[in-house]
Amino acid sequence: MKKKILVHGTPDTLQKFFADAVSRDYELVGVLSDENFLIQGLEVLAPKAVPPFVYRIIDAIIFTSTTDIRDFQFFIKRGLPPRKIIPWDARQGWRSFSMTDKAGAQIIFFCGLEFHIRDDEDKKFFQSIYLRLQRQRRFKNINPKNYPAVLAQEFQLRTGKTLDFKNLRTLTEKMQWLKIFDATPLKTRLADKFLVRSWVADKIGEQYLIPLLGVWDDFDDIDFDALPDQFVLKCNHGSGMNIIVRDKKNFDVTRAREKINALLAIDYASHCFELHYSKIKRKILAEKFFSNGDLPDLIDYKFICFDGKIIYCQYLTERSTELKLNYFDENWQATDVERSDHPRSAHPEKIPRPKNFELMKKIAATLAEGFIFVRVDLYEIDGRVYFGEMTFIPGAGYFSYSSEGTDEYLGSLLKLPAIDPPPEAL
Repeated sequence: MKKKILVHGTPDTLQKFFADAVSRDYELVGVLSDENFLIQGLEVLAPKAVPPFVYRIIDAIIFTSTTDIRDFQFFIKRGLPPRKIIPWDARQGWRSFSMTDKAGAQIIFFCGLEFHIRDDEDKKFFQSIYLRLQRQRRFKNINPKNYPAVLAQEFQLRTGKTLDFKNLRTLTEKMQWLKIFDATPLKTRLADKFLVRSWVADKIGEQYLIPLLGVWDDFDDIDFDALPDQFVLKCNHGSGMNIIVRDKKNFDVTRAREKINALLAIDYASHCFELHYSKIKRKILAEKFFSNGDLPDLIDYKFICFDGKIIYCQYLTERSTELKLNYFDENWQATDVERSDHPRSAHPEKIPRPKNFELMKKIAATLAEGFIFVRVDLYEIDGRVYFGEMTFIPGAGYFSYSSEGTDEYLGSLLKLPAIDPPPEAL
C-alpha cells in the first residue's frame, strides 16, 4: 500500500521531485511551502495552515529543499514523529538526519525508518540499508528497455567480464538473461517464502514444510508472548532476511523491529535486477527453530537442476565461520567443482551421504519439473526431510568457478527459450 505523504519545498525542488520515478511509491495528500504558487494544478498550502492532527495521520512529509534539523523542528513540535520526516534532493536522492536520545546515543532517521546506533554492527546495517534504498531509487528510474544494457554494465563491474546478450555461453551469463526475460508470475509466487508453501504442499505434501508459527504484515502485530522460546523471524521477499531467536529471554524486540521494518522497505529486485522478486507482497513470517545437534548452523543440501534433472547437490557447512561449499553428483560422489568465493572442504570424500538422499533427490526433481533451471534447497533434520526454498538465480549470477570449464559446461545445459519482449515497467 502506498504511503500517504505531504511534500514540502520550493517550486523548483517540488517539480524535480514529481519528475522523479520514486514518487510513484507515494499517494500525495498535499503540497506545502512558504511560497505562494501552483504546481501541476495542485494548491500549495502554508505549513501553518495545516491542522496539527494531519501530521498524526499521514505516513510522512518529504522535504525537497532542506536537510537542516532546525527546519524540521516546526513539524516535530506539531506532533510529527522524526521518523516521518524524509529529506530528499534531486542530486543525491534520499537523505538522512540524526538526533540524540536522552542517553546521548545517536538515532538516524532515513526514509521513514529509525536506526539506533549502539555499535559497529548497527552502523554497518544502517549503511547497507542506506545504499540499498538509494540503489532502489535509481532502479525505479531506469526505462525497462534499457535493462539489458544496464545489467551488462553491472555484470562487468561485479565480475570483470563482458556480457553480450546475443552470445551467452556460460551459466552465470545466462542467469542474467533469466533475470529480466524470464521473470514469470510463477517464479514470483515461488520466490515468496509464504506463498511457496501452498505450492510445495500441493506438489509433495505439507509434511515437508517447516512448521509456520505466524504471518504478519506489520511487526507491531506480532504477539511474542504466543511464540515459543526459540523461533526464526524472516521476511518473505528476499534472501538473507532472517533473525534467528535461540532464547526469547534475551531477544531484543526493539532492535528486531528496526531491522525487520528496514528490510520490509527493500525491493529485493533492485539489488541485482532479479525482477521476479519485485511484485511480492511483503510479509513477516515466524517459523519453528531447528538445529543439527551441536552444530551452529543447519546443513543445506541444494540441488542444482536443469529441466527437472539433478546435476549436482551442493553441501554447505560452517556458515558462521568460513563457509565451505562442496559439489556432489547424483550418486553422492565428490566432484572437483569449486566456486572461487567458497572453497571446498579439505576432505569432501569423507562427508557422509544423507540418510534420506534418495528421497531428497525425488523431492528436488519433482519440484524442479517444468523449470529450465532452478536450485531446490532441502534440509535433513532428525531423520526427516524439510523444504527450504526455490532459488532461480543463485548468487545473482555474480560469482565464478575456480574449477576450469564448469561455468561453460553448466551453461551448455541451460537452454534458453526464444527471447520475449522486454519486461513492463515495475
